[in-house]
Amino acid sequence: MTSTASEQLEERSWWRSIYDVNFEPMPTYKNRPPLPEQTPVWRYLNLSGVIATVKTRKLRLTRLDTFRDRFEGSVPKKQMEVQDVLFMGAGSRRQMMNSVSRHYPGMARTPPPDEDSWARITRLRRAQTRSAHASCWSHGEESEALWRLYCGDDSCPGVGVALQTTLARLEQSVTNHDLYVSPIKYVVYHEASPFTDEMDALLHKRHGFATERELRLLKFDKPHYDALVPKDASLPELDRHVYLDWVLSEVIDEIIISPYADVNYEDLVRHAIKAADSGLADRVKLSVLHERRYAPGF
Repeated sequence: MTSTASEQLEERSWWRSIYDVNFEPMPTYKNRPPLPEQTPVWRYLNLSGVIATVKTRKLRLTRLDTFRDRFEGSVPKKQMEVQDVLFMGAGSRRQMMNSVSRHYPGMARTPPPDEDSWARITRLRRAQTRSAHASCWSHGEESEALWRLYCGDDSCPGVGVALQTTLARLEQSVTNHDLYVSPIKYVVYHEASPFTDEMDALLHKRHGFATERELRLLKFDKPHYDALVPKDASLPELDRHVYLDWVLSEVIDEIIISPYADVNYEDLVRHAIKAADSGLADRVKLSVLHERRYAPGF
C-alpha cells in the first residue's frame, strides 16, 4: 500500500469512527467515567414537575439542542486541528491525482465533494444534538448551589424539590429504554485530546460546569440522525420533550424539600405529594441543610 492510499484510509477511518451514518448498534458508552453503583443521585426541580412525574408515570427528557449551554455537541480545539489537517490533505491529494490523470486518458478523475468537508462535519455534529434527548441528574452529596440553580418555586431562588435515589436504582429503572447512562466528563476544551467515541460530544462538557456533577440519561434517535445525514435533508424537528414510561415510586428513595422552604411551602409539598400518591408521603423529607431538620449550633 502506498503512503497516499494509507493516508486516504486513515482519513476515511477517522471520519467513519466519529460521524459515519452506519453506526454499529448502540453500545455501552466505552468512555463512561467510573462511579460506584450506590452513589446518591439527585434530580432538582419544581414541585409541579414532581407531581407531573408521579401522575403521568413518565420521565421527561429534553432535546439537547434546546439546552441553555450552546456548546452542547461541540468538540475540543485539538480535534478541530486534526480534522483541518485531514481535510486539507484530502483536498491536496485529490488535486494532485487529478493533475496526474490529465496525462493518462484511462485514469479516472476524482470529482470534488458535493459539500465542503468542514461544513459537513459541523452540520453532522449539530445533527447529533437535534437527534438526542436527555434527563440530567446530579451525583454525589446534596448541593446547595444546585438548589439555587435549578429550583425557583414561587419566584424564590432555591425553593423546590429534589428526587433522590442511587445510581444502581436509576439505571435499572431505564434498562428498557435504550439509554446511555453516564456521568458527564468535564474537560478544558482548548487543551483536551480529541474525542474517540461517537457519543463523546454529547457526554462531555466544559470544565466550568463541573460543579453540576451531572449524570446524564441520554437517548439518541439513530433513525432521525441517519435521515439528517444527506446534505439536503429536510425533516421536522423532534419534539422538544420525549416521555418514557417510568414509575417514580419504584425508583426514588426520598423526596427532599428545599433548605430554603418555609413552613407553608413544606406543607404544600407534603399535601401535594400525598394527594398524588399516598404511598410516597413517608418519603418526603426536609433537606439536611434546613435549619428545621438540623438546627445550627451556636
